[in-house]
Amino acid sequence: MMPRKRKTAIHGRDADYTSDFSQPLPTNKIEKTTTPKPDASANTSQKTKPNTRAPKAAQPAKTTDNPKPALPGKPKSAPTRAKEPAAAKPTSLVKPDVSDKREIALAAAVKVEQNTKLVALEAKGISAKDAITLAGRRAVEKFVPKQEFVEKPDDERMPMRQGYKSTKRVPAAMLDALRDKHDPLRLSSDGAMMRGQFEPLFWSCLDEVIEELNNRF
Repeated sequence: MMPRKRKTAIHGRDADYTSDFSQPLPTNKIEKTTTPKPDASANTSQKTKPNTRAPKAAQPAKTTDNPKPALPGKPKSAPTRAKEPAAAKPTSLVKPDVSDKREIALAAAVKVEQNTKLVALEAKGISAKDAITLAGRRAVEKFVPKQEFVEKPDDERMPMRQGYKSTKRVPAAMLDALRDKHDPLRLSSDGAMMRGQFEPLFWSCLDEVIEELNNRF
């Protein structure tokens, strides 16, 4: 048998502690706390998402107590005096502008003797119209008008529908001077003032073209 444990002998007396188990032992009282029941209105408020945005700061109202100062305007410039028109030169001292040109019609007919040569060229297969055109272009390039009136040559001509027509720019002062002297009533055209100079040149060029074509064909 195991030996019994002896009761510890107490030699002193403590008011708070006694070995007399007939008295109730001191106990630490624990206060029970009751948790309140959740409120239904609180549950609904928790379900809604709280607004986490911070409220906007109120902007200060604009005041017109201190308006912007007006910018100083540009100083007005002194009125300028209008330029006086230059005095017109006397008409007697004004020279005619020779650079001013006027376009005129140039015309030249084919002489009867030249028409016979053109018919011979057509027998070789060369058009008379082409020969006349070549001669007319050469004559226009070579033509230099002069301030002198030349009468229209008295030669036998073919109808003008078979001739050559073109245009050229001639100094207007030259034409006016010729017409003042030879056509004061302005019954003729500007081209008539130059036909006496142009037509003989055309005839010379046409003879050259006819000879060249006969040598080639």
